[in-house]
Amino acid sequence: MILIYTPSLSNRLRYISSLLFNDLLGVDCAFTSFQDDFSSFQGPKLVYAPAPFDGELFIESKKLLFEDNVNPLDPGISTKDPVPVIFPTENEHSALPFDPFAAAFYMVTRYEEYEKHKHDKYGRFPAHASIAMQGKFLELPVVHFWADRLAEVIITKFPGFTVKKPEYSFIPTIDIDHAFAFRCRGLSRTAGGIARSAMNFSFDDIFMRFKVLSGARKDPFDTYEYLHTLHTAYGLNPYYFILFANYGGKDNNISTTNKTFLKLLASLDQEKKVGIHPSLSSNRHLKKLDKEVYGLSKALDRDVTCSRQHFLKISFPRTYRNLANLGITDDFSMGYASHPGFRSGMARPYWFFDLSRNEFVPLKIHPVTLMDVTMKDYQRLTPEQSLETIHHMISMVRSVGGEFVSLCHNETFSEYGRWLGWRSMYEELLRFAAK
Repeated sequence: MILIYTPSLSNRLRYISSLLFNDLLGVDCAFTSFQDDFSSFQGPKLVYAPAPFDGELFIESKKLLFEDNVNPLDPGISTKDPVPVIFPTENEHSALPFDPFAAAFYMVTRYEEYEKHKHDKYGRFPAHASIAMQGKFLELPVVHFWADRLAEVIITKFPGFTVKKPEYSFIPTIDIDHAFAFRCRGLSRTAGGIARSAMNFSFDDIFMRFKVLSGARKDPFDTYEYLHTLHTAYGLNPYYFILFANYGGKDNNISTTNKTFLKLLASLDQEKKVGIHPSLSSNRHLKKLDKEVYGLSKALDRDVTCSRQHFLKISFPRTYRNLANLGITDDFSMGYASHPGFRSGMARPYWFFDLSRNEFVPLKIHPVTLMDVTMKDYQRLTPEQSLETIHHMISMVRSVGGEFVSLCHNETFSEYGRWLGWRSMYEELLRFAAK
């Protein structure tokens, strides 16, 4: 255990201290605001305050963890350390040249996303606006590194202080935005699809559609047997996130009442790892989100407790607050569509902290490190070129004992159209991530 002296104790400090010490370093922590109690304590301890006292191990505190509001601020970026840091300090008595508590809190709560900023065309906070991109540390799980720096200075002062880091794990996840390419789409949508293909001179699509509908060819997006065989070979049970919403706009999966679709969902839910993929429009409409969660729960005959946002759209704090209110306990949306990396600086799951209410929320956030669409559409990589990114990101997560969460789509493995050749990418991802 480590004892932390602080002039005043806040929900923010409790939350981030638990994450740094309990979750990342495997150490219990306690607090006191009484200098006599602190001075008489014989074990590992540190002062987290604006100023040091009695020659104790001291970390200069910034104001962030003792405020109640979200205020515009510039946390600053320093590259003096081997790893980039934010909230730097010039206090010569501080054991670290930055405030690791404020820095970690700023990242994991996504403080910057509460502030006013420009959104992309889908209403998302853009990666290029983040401090991680500006500081060139988006591809580093910096919160883990900052926790390690904190542990180093404690061990230097208290050699008996020991830490126990978490072990690496791997969770493959699959989004199902379009359960089938051509099946189960109804007469009007089928006719519309044929018309669009004709206007684009995509006659191969028309030919394929008729082959699928006649039963002469398996639907190209029906990759579920392939995925089951592949995951079973590695002893993996993936999460499947289902877009279970009415047709419209960017939400255009199969009808939620289609019997073939419902049968597919039941077959995927053998391990109870099917979750909701809330529609893009549900982000602003709680009643619509409620209807989708309830509908999928009814279809699966059990409560749905995990989710991933369609298009990875997160609006703070509304998105997570709404999910928690509907009984969602685990969310897998914390990542950028445009870039691989660590949006919150974390490579392990952690609890959501609602800055607007200044309180912990029992919703666990599982950061997403890598997505197929990121590599193909945003980075414009070939399947072969994507392997370097895959190896790098997995190695980075493994180095800190993180939880590597991959994000792919059922259509990625179709070996059809724009996804020709991408099965090899996923097979190598599984081989490298699962070993």
